Amino acid sequence: MPGALPAIAFVAFVLAVVPLLLHWRSGNVPLLSIIAWLAVSDLTYGINAVLWEGNVDVKDLVWCDIATKLKVGGDIALPASALALALQVYRITLQKGRLGLPLELGLCVGFPIFVMALHTIVQGHRFDIYEDFGCSPAIYVSVPSIIILDAPPLVAATSALIFCSLALINFARQRQAFTRMVKGTENGGLSKSRYTRLMSLTFLLGLWNALVIALTRSSEYRGGLLPWTTWDDVHADFGSFAGAQYPLSFIPRNLLGWLYFGWLSVPISSLFVFGFFAFGREATSGYRACTQWFGSSILRRSDASFGSLKSGSVQVHQTEAEV
Repeated sequence: MPGALPAIAFVAFVLAVVPLLLHWRSGNVPLLSIIAWLAVSDLTYGINAVLWEGNVDVKDLVWCDIATKLKVGGDIALPASALALALQVYRITLQKGRLGLPLELGLCVGFPIFVMALHTIVQGHRFDIYEDFGCSPAIYVSVPSIIILDAPPLVAATSALIFCSLALINFARQRQAFTRMVKGTENGGLSKSRYTRLMSLTFLLGLWNALVIALTRSSEYRGGLLPWTTWDDVHADFGSFAGAQYPLSFIPRNLLGWLYFGWLSVPISSLFVFGFFAFGREATSGYRACTQWFGSSILRRSDASFGSLKSGSVQVHQTEAEV
């Protein structure tokens, strides 16, 4: 249906931005990183879907260079951030503090940027273009691409699932001591409800990311692996778009299904985050604060302006009457 993909992407972007605005003061780097990467990915998907709706034209090259690198970064950033969050909830059950800001930023931001740079090794040409979906990272399907692009997110997602399971086991064993564990100053006064939501979201994202990565990446290798010989050989046609444009009618139905599934996995992840963190006690307080600010700052200012305008109008009428 025309316009469906842009609408889904932009709605998902809004769903991701809402909890980001509500929880940015928490200072929880892994959680904020997950939400921020989802918002960036949703926005990128939406712009791509608008620009390439019904066409595979080669255009907006600089935008595609940026968007495809963000896609590569987002693919590893989401499971890596989920791993950092899983380590956080696991350490809480051990009555230990957070990982530390350098390590959290390294996992959530530094490592994705590093993978974005390494992608050049297996970037056979500038990018691919799919009708309705827009530009997509070009990948020279080979053993190095598995090592650089596929193994890290799968390992991160699986590790997040493992640490979250360990946290759940520890939580079940130490339920009576939970209050003491979450009230430490290093955990920022973490409530039981918030911790439960963090653990549930981490487990869900770990399971979801592992499933998406395993299914979508395996579909890319059904045609076999290409031999990675030399840099010059792999990048010989880097500036060419021959064979890099894919109208939907040319894509086999089974591969098209995986393409839609991989694309929708990001908006679905945004929906997960919104569901877990847009309706809690902290979110309610945030909504109340926004409402109060809007009422005190915007409406009062509008009323004052309207009052001044009305007063001025009365004075004008009085002057006219005197004349």
